[in-house]
Amino acid sequence: MSISQASNVLIEWLDTFVTAEKKRFLIVGSGGREAAFALGLFRDVQLYAVIGHENPLIVDCVAKSGGSYVVGDVNDPQTVLNFAQEHLIDLAFVNADQSLANGVVDALLAGGFKAVGGIKDAARIEWDKIYSIRLMDKVCPEFTPFYRIVSDSAGLSSALSEFESRGLDVVVKPQGLTGGKGVKVMPEHLASYSDCSDYASSLLENGLGEDVLLVERLDGIEFTIMGITDGLHLAVSPASYDYPYRLEGDRGPGTGGMGCFTDCKNKLPFMTDHDLDACRTIMQRVIDDMRSRGLRFSGVLNGGFFKTRDGIKFMEFNSRFGDPEGLNILSVLETPFSELLMRMWDKTISDDIVFAKKASVIIYLVAAEYPDASPNRVDFEIDEEAVKDLGVTIYFASCVRTGSCRYETLKKSRVVAMGAISDTIEDASLLVREAIRRHVRGALEYRRDIGSIESLKELERRVSSL
Repeated sequence: MSISQASNVLIEWLDTFVTAEKKRFLIVGSGGREAAFALGLFRDVQLYAVIGHENPLIVDCVAKSGGSYVVGDVNDPQTVLNFAQEHLIDLAFVNADQSLANGVVDALLAGGFKAVGGIKDAARIEWDKIYSIRLMDKVCPEFTPFYRIVSDSAGLSSALSEFESRGLDVVVKPQGLTGGKGVKVMPEHLASYSDCSDYASSLLENGLGEDVLLVERLDGIEFTIMGITDGLHLAVSPASYDYPYRLEGDRGPGTGGMGCFTDCKNKLPFMTDHDLDACRTIMQRVIDDMRSRGLRFSGVLNGGFFKTRDGIKFMEFNSRFGDPEGLNILSVLETPFSELLMRMWDKTISDDIVFAKKASVIIYLVAAEYPDASPNRVDFEIDEEAVKDLGVTIYFASCVRTGSCRYETLKKSRVVAMGAISDTIEDASLLVREAIRRHVRGALEYRRDIGSIESLKELERRVSSL
């Protein structure tokens, strides 16, 4: 055997040894958010995944880590449990809304696995909006907007009369999960109280047997803060500003989020330290209440808030990293993601979680029909190396690889996200938009105003009017 051959054998043996020493981590889901998880984990752990489709980034990261994946039902507890048992998983991270709502974490814990994420009853804070606002009214009434819960036409009529007598616009929310696409806001989507009545009636009559939540439309600026928790302690992520509407200028239907930014500080330009403290207070009270009732919650309590002239008001909770907000947060996370997940399990979360002092921008590309399903798949191309050379990260979501730098969309959801970090929001936005303009080919659409100087000026104008 030559020296060169011996060297190659030694390298292969060392690679095998290092891989064998790595912890086996499991992620569940195949969206852009799970792609970000994979990107943050594959160098430090042996990565395994249960995915709904062959997300190109997740597949690549799993292969590079020496792990394995299966395409299956990510929302089925038994499917995930069987895979964990087959591969002797050391730690599972479950973050998708429907997976949590279906009790995937419960199944893993019952099977003897370490699993980060809320059990079904704790994740109810997301999948049951009525439960969520009642909990808020119990532990944080001073931060809770005016609301009414309706279960029939008589209750609906009475509730809308209350809103009208108070001069309040209405937000109509289905009780259960809608992926960010079932909530309708007055007057953007519902021009009158009569339109609110018609939409709420359609929800009551849809056969799901759920109530409908009516909440006052808050006049202010919406933002998100993710509370990283082990069920006892809380660390707060940088605040993020989301673009939930489909079209530029915040027009069109609501979506799962077309893009998002964070600033170089924990707070956004329009926030004060007092605002941050209020959000932390809200999330800590909620975590404390769940723990007092024996509800196991480790992972991310994603708080949606409004800054109003009357202070901070609650909007909603998610029991997971948001998407796209989670991509922003992970892009500036300096503490190793694998360490963060282990600390969630070990109950050692503290304020020493480190985030880079950089701004981040994420922009999603979507099919023309989004948020509706597309009748046909769309081919597109991305010059991946050129994008990376610009300092921009690609997060594949609802698409599959068909060749070198060639991809095909699936029939629904967001297709691919791109993100960058820089010293300012505007600079990060310019990097992402340049990458899309120069190196993406195909009939995909995106919002060009995400993090743009014009958008930031409009946000500044809105702040001054509060």
